[in-house]
Amino acid sequence: MSETVVEEAAARKQTLRDELTARRKAMTPDLIDTRGLKVQSRFLATEYYQNARTVALYAPIRGEVPTRDILIAALQDEKTVCYPLSHVHGRILSFRAIKSEAELEPGRLGVREPTNSSDLIAVDQIDLFVVPGLGFTSDGKRLGRGGGYYDATLRAASARSRRVGLAFNDQLVELLPTTGDDVDMDLVVTELSSHRGLFRTWDFLDT
Repeated sequence: MSETVVEEAAARKQTLRDELTARRKAMTPDLIDTRGLKVQSRFLATEYYQNARTVALYAPIRGEVPTRDILIAALQDEKTVCYPLSHVHGRILSFRAIKSEAELEPGRLGVREPTNSSDLIAVDQIDLFVVPGLGFTSDGKRLGRGGGYYDATLRAASARSRRVGLAFNDQLVELLPTTGDDVDMDLVVTELSSHRGLFRTWDFLDT
């Protein structure tokens, strides 16, 4: 891909980020909570969640889809639940497991994350990544905030791992400019519907 094409894609991405950020800011906390419950309920019904043993969640910020119901359900289902840390070495996120919501505390960026006493979970041991984003397409393309950490982490994960993007229906767009560094979702779940991205099998086997 030429340098000019990459630059044009980056410019289009930034324009979309501005538009989608404005959409999120227009949502009230009550609307986020109400719609978020529906997104989480739909996600919990997926085969990806039901068959995963180790699930990586995110702590929502700035209008992202809430994940608390998923955390509670996953702990009750005796799954290993982990969250990313704000201290990043290189581009790949580090994860720690928690056994209760009380183990999440505000990190250096103000985002809740596990305490240092929690167990580290290797990226290649994670079955299912639950991924936030500013925008998604129905075929699994994702637009993040621009740091590239999730893309790098998902590329470093095991080939058997899967990824599901959580979004509000307002975050769906028809097209997203992409580069070779962008990683697609297996499924995109909103409060209204689920959209097949890569939609790879959910058996999570090591073979």
